[in-house]
Amino acid sequence: MVGYGKIVAIFVFLVACAVAAAAAETGSLKLDVMGELGAGAANAARVIDGGGREAGQVRPGSSIELRPGDYRLELPIVGGTIRRESVHVSPGRTTTVTITNVAVLEVSFRDRTGKDPGFAVTVSSSDPPHQKMASFVSGEKYLFAPMQVNVHVDAPPQGYDWTAIGLVPGQRARLNLGEVVPASLEVQTMLHGRSIDEATRVLVMRAGTQSRVAESAPGPHRFKLDPGDYDVYVENGSGRGRATASVSGIHLEGGAAVEKTIPMD
Repeated sequence: MVGYGKIVAIFVFLVACAVAAAAAETGSLKLDVMGELGAGAANAARVIDGGGREAGQVRPGSSIELRPGDYRLELPIVGGTIRRESVHVSPGRTTTVTITNVAVLEVSFRDRTGKDPGFAVTVSSSDPPHQKMASFVSGEKYLFAPMQVNVHVDAPPQGYDWTAIGLVPGQRARLNLGEVVPASLEVQTMLHGRSIDEATRVLVMRAGTQSRVAESAPGPHRFKLDPGDYDVYVENGSGRGRATASVSGIHLEGGAAVEKTIPMD
């Protein structure tokens, strides 16, 4: 009569054999998108078996275990889909699908601790009407078809923009944004030596342009702005003195506090 311990030992042995046999019957499919440039991209490829069913998903730089057979791989990218037909997986082997005709876009931001807080990123076409192409968060990689794009990052204090970024097949466009310390600007409007801030409206534009970055309704005119050069335009609603005034080329350094007095006499 076989003892209970021997029965358990035989059962464990049979299970181990079954697991080993199952492992030997599977193979691996690896997705390589430009090596390290594309590894970890958020786009996940679908792996479709011969019956049209999804057998799993695999991201660039990763592998998936599959039963032997022929598969179709579909990799969605921004602006299209890349397909590979008749991808054969053999038992105990790794099949690598290599894709090089895509572009990688990565937007990274680092605060003073070295961490990426995950700001919202919006990618749009650089051609009018600037159709939105994708949205993700900083610190992620995305795969794109070749194109030119505009990129906006919702990072404080007023967001950041890159225009006409060329996304080239086989290359990665990496946009790095370190922590920017904003500057303070206070505009004081004066008439006959007295403040008329309560009767004036102030607009702040990027220097030499009509691109408005901030405005202040009647009242104290205080702004938090990125370092850079700005023009200021004042509208006077008091009915006395000049109706408008402007000052060009106000330079702001990061962390600086600048006060600007504008006479409306």
